[in-house]
Amino acid sequence: MRRLATILIAVIVLGWALVPAVRAALLVRHGAATAATSPLSNVTFAASDGVPLVGTYMDTASARSAVILVHGFKNTRADMLDYAAFLHDAGYAVLLYDSRGCGASGGTFGVGATEDRDVAGAVSYLKTAHPGAARRIAVLGVSLGAGDAILAGARDGRIDAVIADSSWADERVQLERMDALAVGPLTVPLLPYEPALVDALVGARLEDARPRDEVGSIAPRPLFLIHSADDENATTTAADTDALFAAAREPKTLWIAPRGGHAGAVGAQRDEYVRRVLAFLAQALG
Repeated sequence: MRRLATILIAVIVLGWALVPAVRAALLVRHGAATAATSPLSNVTFAASDGVPLVGTYMDTASARSAVILVHGFKNTRADMLDYAAFLHDAGYAVLLYDSRGCGASGGTFGVGATEDRDVAGAVSYLKTAHPGAARRIAVLGVSLGAGDAILAGARDGRIDAVIADSSWADERVQLERMDALAVGPLTVPLLPYEPALVDALVGARLEDARPRDEVGSIAPRPLFLIHSADDENATTTAADTDALFAAAREPKTLWIAPRGGHAGAVGAQRDEYVRRVLAFLAQALG
């Protein structure tokens, strides 16, 4: 019995010690496959660090501006089709793609710390393959993609305007979740190596992905922040959007949609959402 108890304790301790490793692997594992998104052929291009990406390009005969769409947490470009439809109908060329570690694209899911490199690659693709439509480029990101749109806009001067719908301000919630494991009513502290392991797996420090600290660098290019008043997602609080707006410099616009939940304003108030986004783009891109 003593030997059995010793083995059982050893197994429990080993399992406890491995929890951060298992969670890290699950966090960065590849996202869902992309459903058929369009009758148009896929396009392929590389992120700024070489990760192969797959997307869909929707052209118009007279487009002089393009919008890049960035989806949310482990989603795919299929989730951006509604946005693509109203933007394309308004005369914009549109590029939507599967971010790294998602859908048909390669690479490791970056948890928001590396996806701005995908946006930079999308800009380079448009500038090279569709220079006429890419005279002016805006980026519209949703949820996780909103924060990466902000980071990309702050770091890449080729981006002329940024729309961030339901953005996060930093990675603090993700990092705080790595400290412990909830087991029923108990909170069990864990070994503190999960953040370092995730950083190693994605090739960047989550702690350094801080849209709030960089959003001011988008100016003098325009920024449009969108948030739903009833968004209860812990990583995209209304307070975070307020902090982003306060840190941003002019020209900046904020719309707090009265309803929609997390990243749902486009569905809850479609007409108003479309009107505001198109009005912003018309002014920002000319």
